[in-house]
Amino acid sequence: MDSFSKFTQNLASEKLTSNAEVTELPTDYVALEQRYEAVRHATQSLVRLTRSYTAPPNNFDVQALQQQFTTLTSKIGGKRDAEAVAAAHRKEEDSVPNTFQHAIARASLDVSERVGLEEPLGAALFKFGSIEEKVGNEKIKQDRSIHAKFIEPMAATLESGVALAQNARKEVASARLTLDAAKAAFKSAKPTHVDAARRDVETAEDHFVTVVEEAMRLMRSIVESPAPLRHLSDFVAAQLAFHKEAAALLEDLAPEIEEIQVTQEALYRHENK
Repeated sequence: MDSFSKFTQNLASEKLTSNAEVTELPTDYVALEQRYEAVRHATQSLVRLTRSYTAPPNNFDVQALQQQFTTLTSKIGGKRDAEAVAAAHRKEEDSVPNTFQHAIARASLDVSERVGLEEPLGAALFKFGSIEEKVGNEKIKQDRSIHAKFIEPMAATLESGVALAQNARKEVASARLTLDAAKAAFKSAKPTHVDAARRDVETAEDHFVTVVEEAMRLMRSIVESPAPLRHLSDFVAAQLAFHKEAAALLEDLAPEIEEIQVTQEALYRHENK
């Protein structure tokens, strides 16, 4: 439970269990805290999701993909070819490709070799696998750029700025409870202790104001900082560069695959008249 939740719980408890005066947080503080919470949760979610986006595929994913290509080979090239491909994949189980594009490229090139480059499908898969490998290389460039220019600085914000703000919010909750206790003690103080109790309230009020101002300063630095926008711009730039390069590679590949397909379709129709 975070400090805001604990504060709310304590506030509700006090209202239910006593008639003691409850110090309200400044309206500006509450509004800022809500904005800060939205930014904090958004930052945490983006960092978590982006780590997954840039992470290499796990071994299970790669094996599933390779199994699909092995099944394809079994249908096209026969049992011996399928077994040969499966054996090659088993040797590479411990070598997980850096991207799904590399995994697809590896499987495509393996199948093209088994089917034979003289076969239309083999030739097409060879071209496809070669391009997918280049696309995978571009994906690695993108992932490295995103990691350096987005994930690392955003994670640093969580570990430094957000952590300081969270501690400051805890200080506010603690100071507010201390002030409430001082006010309650002042109301019930004996005449001989009234002056001391009043000084305790004044000291607690001063401390409360100080920690509220510090917490607001720290939360505002998170909410209003232009840094996340800069990191997001870098993220977009990295994605744009990757998709441009991938599109250019696939645009060159598409007509070659289409030419093979059209030629093979014409031959198939001619031979099956």
